[in-house]
Amino acid sequence: MLWFLRDYPLATLILRALTLAFDALFIGGLFFHSILLGAPFKAPQRAQRVERAGLSGEKSSYSFSETDFFQKSQALLRISALGLATAQVGFILLDTAILSSTTGLPFTAFFTANYFLAGVVLVAAAILFLAVRRFGSPTNPLWLLFIPLLLYSTVWTSHAASRLEYRALLIVLTALHQLAVAFWIGSLPYLWLFLETQDRNKSTTAATVRRYSFVAVISVAVLVFSGVCAARFYTQSWSAVYGTGYGFVLIEKSILLAGLLLFAAGSFLLLRNRRIQPSWLLRIARFSEVEIGIGFTIILAAASLSAQPPAVDLVQNRLTLPEIAARMAPVPPRFETPPLSAMPTLPPLGRQIRQEALSPDDIQHANNRVERAWSEYNHHWAGIIVFAAGLLALLGKWKRIPWARNWPLAFLGLAVFLFFRADPESWPLGPRGFWASFYNPEDLLHRLSILLILSFVGFEWGVQTHRLRSPRAALVFPAVCAIGGALLLTHNHSLGNVKEELLTNISHAGIAICAVFAGWSRWLEVRSSAPAMSSRPAPSRPAPSRLTLAAARLWPVFLMAIGLILLNYRES
Repeated sequence: MLWFLRDYPLATLILRALTLAFDALFIGGLFFHSILLGAPFKAPQRAQRVERAGLSGEKSSYSFSETDFFQKSQALLRISALGLATAQVGFILLDTAILSSTTGLPFTAFFTANYFLAGVVLVAAAILFLAVRRFGSPTNPLWLLFIPLLLYSTVWTSHAASRLEYRALLIVLTALHQLAVAFWIGSLPYLWLFLETQDRNKSTTAATVRRYSFVAVISVAVLVFSGVCAARFYTQSWSAVYGTGYGFVLIEKSILLAGLLLFAAGSFLLLRNRRIQPSWLLRIARFSEVEIGIGFTIILAAASLSAQPPAVDLVQNRLTLPEIAARMAPVPPRFETPPLSAMPTLPPLGRQIRQEALSPDDIQHANNRVERAWSEYNHHWAGIIVFAAGLLALLGKWKRIPWARNWPLAFLGLAVFLFFRADPESWPLGPRGFWASFYNPEDLLHRLSILLILSFVGFEWGVQTHRLRSPRAALVFPAVCAIGGALLLTHNHSLGNVKEELLTNISHAGIAICAVFAGWSRWLEVRSSAPAMSSRPAPSRPAPSRLTLAAARLWPVFLMAIGLILLNYRES
């Protein structure tokens, strides 16, 4: 089993990301219910509690939409609390298992460690909420008392708590940063639920959205201020920003944040008018879906940032601008492979599994010159296919070229290419048989990616050619694209050389960011042209905004950019 789960840093990173995401969702939900909802929305909850307790002979007069919202939003709160507890328990167990196996100390030796105690507080807070929430609604401001517990646990396991210099200041900046994320991004799913269940003609609906917008603007200001100040302490020079892994993640977060603020600005400009039209609130709901997706992608990047040592502590082996320019300079793509006879001899798979189980941290999978050449060959051919798909998708926007709407079929070529040419060690090229290749995690990942490509090609081709008219079918491709890009942000190469690792990750970071923006831009295009998914009658569909029209034409460009990055991919 360790053969498949050998990447402990990746597993830890994902659990950390889930912890931060559920923590922000939990805090954001408590804040939205207690502060952002106005008195007209809290009154039905009080009447409902009175009715349930049998203290009144009259039934309460709350509307179906208000009840629908509270049922869904409180279910989301329960999911966030349960997910937070589960992710944190997994994080504690995995970290303790790693430390115990590397130090030889028993599990009990880590019970007093800071990460263990902070995790216990976080789990206890989530379980306490699940146990006592039946005694009151989260609209009660007393539920805000959970926020300090949730904030303490995540801040205490951050870089700020481990610093010797400026520790108190960094802890305050980190707390403000995470609180701003929770109030802005963590509250967004509840705002979306609110807009999907409420009557958009009511003035109280618009008032709640305005309150959220006001808090979001303040949160963005606090977020940027605290982030810039903390980054200044953790980097202290421009060379640390572009020359270290920590700095690269900062750059990724900044680019994603800039894109997120662009969509948020679309909603903010609509709210500047004195009289908000119901169709505008529908448009804000669609913008909020994109903000949620990109926002939680940034949280994933933040988890990756916490897994990196601060750049100020890495004074050696930093990348220089000439080294980055040399690697990124365009070169002719490689469309031929080295001979198969030049590939290194593979040890038996059973021996590899045993070695991995005995000492997973000591096994180095460093690519030699031939393996690097084969990898570049794979990336370059994939780049041709992805670029062609993006170009056809862009041409398909014009009615004069209807055949270009078949652009998803280009990815079939990518699937066939991966099946036959991606793994020179496995069938049909290498000595490892077809079924034996499924025991190799890298080969298995390629096989699964083929199935993933085939699945979204079928859906998107049907959507583009109008064979499928389901709005949900149209969301498959953008969801796969956005989620794949988010997961690629966690991708890491172990080439044995820190600089080579960073240089390779530049390409992956560019692909990941383009995939995220392409996915969510296509999502906005689909959702803006589809009816609301809620059961109640929707208002007349608003005319597409300039931002929506731009997004509809930009996502093929992002696909083309991914193809160009793949065409220039190098590992040496």
